[in-house]
Amino acid sequence: MKYTRPKVHRPINTVTLDVGKPPSSRGETWKTFTILYHSFEQLSTERDSHGIISPIFSCNGTWWHLTVFPCGGCEAPDENVSIYLHNVSKGSATASFEIQILDLNGVVILKSDRNKCFFGVEDGANPNLGVGWDDFMKRSDILDPSKNILDSNGTLRVKVQMKEEPKTAFVPPNSFANMMKALFLDEASADICFEVTMPAEEEGSDTAASDDLFHAHCLILDTCAPMLAALCGSSENGEMAIATITDVSPKIFRHLLCHVYGGSVPKDDLKAHAKAIIDASNKYSIVNLKLEAEEAYVDSTEITIDNVMDNLLYADAMNLALLKEVAIDFLADNGEELLTSVSFNDLPGHVVKDMLVATTRKKKEAVPETAYDYETCTYCAHGLSLMSVNDLRRMMYETDYDADGSREAMIEALSK
Repeated sequence: MKYTRPKVHRPINTVTLDVGKPPSSRGETWKTFTILYHSFEQLSTERDSHGIISPIFSCNGTWWHLTVFPCGGCEAPDENVSIYLHNVSKGSATASFEIQILDLNGVVILKSDRNKCFFGVEDGANPNLGVGWDDFMKRSDILDPSKNILDSNGTLRVKVQMKEEPKTAFVPPNSFANMMKALFLDEASADICFEVTMPAEEEGSDTAASDDLFHAHCLILDTCAPMLAALCGSSENGEMAIATITDVSPKIFRHLLCHVYGGSVPKDDLKAHAKAIIDASNKYSIVNLKLEAEEAYVDSTEITIDNVMDNLLYADAMNLALLKEVAIDFLADNGEELLTSVSFNDLPGHVVKDMLVATTRKKKEAVPETAYDYETCTYCAHGLSLMSVNDLRRMMYETDYDADGSREAMIEALSK
């Protein structure tokens, strides 16, 4: 419902808000606000222009008010009372609430369903700051003396119940990750320095000369990137150990080292330099970055008849199980056309099994129930062989195995 703030006519008498916490059969806590609309019969009945706005009240850190139109809002039939709950705080909120009409003895005469609604602006759409009902109740029923809704002063009682969400104390997250990132390229504390020389084919790039030196820490590299640490050897007389790298560009090496220190490669760079990052991370065994770059390459590369064999051979050479699966699935889906347009002379013999797996998996709707043996608490090779690379990698991660490996290696590790 699109909400346009109405012209306001406030009642002269003071509005009283009663707050309590009634018990709930579902074990939930609901905050209650009882709003008294005095001299209801005398409130303006001019259609769609006079909304009676309550004082604001607070629940779950958000401020609210209730608006009542004694003779209906813009969409309400004549002689119907409209009621809307509005979020008057800055920003958006979600609330579970219920609105009730009480008689003069406090008995509920009419109530809404309990609603969980979003109040705010979402995806650039029109503001949805108010939620309610155009025809909540007939005005004539409220004024009917036989229904005992208004007291002798003509006071209408409207109750708003809002669910209170559990409050938790704010605890700052563990700062270790930020501390690690702060050590990235910190020359003052570093004991290793990499001199990275631009490869000949990349000469003339706009990489600054100062980017050719990268300071690091032996302890961190020993733990997170031992192959990089091994390049530096040991320093003598407390001097900084020096290592020279000539097969990776400074820009790619910076991404590599940043990842080691807990940083992330921007998505655009990951896609634009996916192959270079794969090559470097594979060479220096930075497994997670290699898998991230592989995913970026798969997402940004369209497999076609012209490039499927190149991608398959590259995936096989670099042990890129996901890219290999995508390429093989393409072969399985387009076999008839590929038979006359693609040469299979350079295809390694072991890829034939992957082709059979892809063909068989497409015939299966799900992994066989025998994939897991509950007696031995192990996975059987038959069930695992039909799983996707993504599922195999997830299982490797969950069982604390290295997720960088061929399909066969992952299946062998999981079935032990």
